[in-house]
Amino acid sequence: MAISLKTGLKQSQKLALTQSLKQAIELLQLSNIELYERISSELVENPLIEEEPVSSSSPLPAESDLMIGVTRNLIGEDMDLSRDNEQRAGFEDSSDTGYTGEGDDDRKRSYIENAITHEESLTEHLLWQARFSAENDREMEAYQAVITSLDENGFLLHQPPSLQDSDVTSLDIQKIISVINLFDPVGCAAGSVRESLIVQSKYYYPSDVTLLRILDSCFHHFERLDYQMISKELNIPLAEVLDKSRIIQGLDPYPGRQYSTRAIRYVVPDIDVKLVDGEIIVTINDDWIPRIRINLCYILMLKKKNIEKNLREYIQDKMYSARHLIRNISNRRNTILRVVGMIMERQRDFLERGPGHLKPLTNSEVAEKLNLHESTVSRVTSGKYVQTVWGVQDLKYFFVSRLKSSGSEETSSDEVMRLMRDIVHSENAESPRSDEDIARIIGKAGIHVARRTVAKYRGLLGIPPSNKRKKINQIRPEEHQ
Repeated sequence: MAISLKTGLKQSQKLALTQSLKQAIELLQLSNIELYERISSELVENPLIEEEPVSSSSPLPAESDLMIGVTRNLIGEDMDLSRDNEQRAGFEDSSDTGYTGEGDDDRKRSYIENAITHEESLTEHLLWQARFSAENDREMEAYQAVITSLDENGFLLHQPPSLQDSDVTSLDIQKIISVINLFDPVGCAAGSVRESLIVQSKYYYPSDVTLLRILDSCFHHFERLDYQMISKELNIPLAEVLDKSRIIQGLDPYPGRQYSTRAIRYVVPDIDVKLVDGEIIVTINDDWIPRIRINLCYILMLKKKNIEKNLREYIQDKMYSARHLIRNISNRRNTILRVVGMIMERQRDFLERGPGHLKPLTNSEVAEKLNLHESTVSRVTSGKYVQTVWGVQDLKYFFVSRLKSSGSEETSSDEVMRLMRDIVHSENAESPRSDEDIARIIGKAGIHVARRTVAKYRGLLGIPPSNKRKKINQIRPEEHQ
């Protein structure tokens, strides 16, 4: 019987440690805003967790450890907490409690408001205009059905389902679509890029017949930048084709995107990095996150001998959860500081000289240097942003692949792409360099890069292939005079 009881206790202990480790992993990959939401949720769900008043002074690490030690004794744990100690290893030298931030309510609201902003959607913008055009409720319903069926580009790719069984005729729908075509932004409710551009050309250039002919009859040639064929089919001078092509390029092929909520991204940096007198200073922007502690009333309650068994077990369970939450938040903070500090030390040239000076760096290198698992580094850098003097960057930005170099210095993909930009910018407009030519020029600089790699990086940089660059340069000869 005693042996069976001992086995049961051992299994319970193992499960608890697994839950704590799972929580530590989850917290590690949260952004500051997500951590704020998690702590706010825990404050509601766990009565033993309370937010410290703003005026409350920060406990010293020793005091924090003492509190955890007291709660451990009150919970009555008789287990090996070596895993806890391993999680804390490497962080003992920090003078910060790691799990808190003293910001007042105004700072918390300001931080959240900077990240959460409402932008008028395309649907809202078009419906607002429809209210001034609809003559009755039935017509307004038709406007609403069409507008809510548009995709994020502003296109109407199918008949609105809500109108299929209604008494609205196809003629009525076409009339409504024609009106929406001229709403702001012009060209919405079209069925394709070509149709949208035709609507815009009629609206902005009503007397330009040639422009309409190009879009109506030769759009497939325009997509391939085949201006010679357009000139031949329409029997107009090449110079006129190039002139009309410049006008078309000034139109918006996807008018709805300027109101697309997917295109709007608000980034609030989780970490701030400064270079002060040659020293890299890494700060986590968490002073607006609630400071939490264990409610002393429940600690005192456990000291009472006449407390009911069910209540004691409930408090012990919640206290165990609270203790591990505080510990894991502290470890999260210190792990982020260590990882980001290591990354920034490696990318010191970036801090001093700016973009284009990143060195090769991988997750495994950071993990090996800090004696962490590679997955830990990946979680730390996932979904987090850092503020530097050169702007806000995703932490993943600082990891760049390594390329072979004839010299002793390592070369990063970032540096190769910078060289490619310079090469393309300085090339002869009438005879752009091919990928093979670019690879050869980079090779003369002592960097070995394959033609396929050049093609890949060119795509990442948004640089067209040489044949398309030549055609584009023909449209913009004034830029190369």
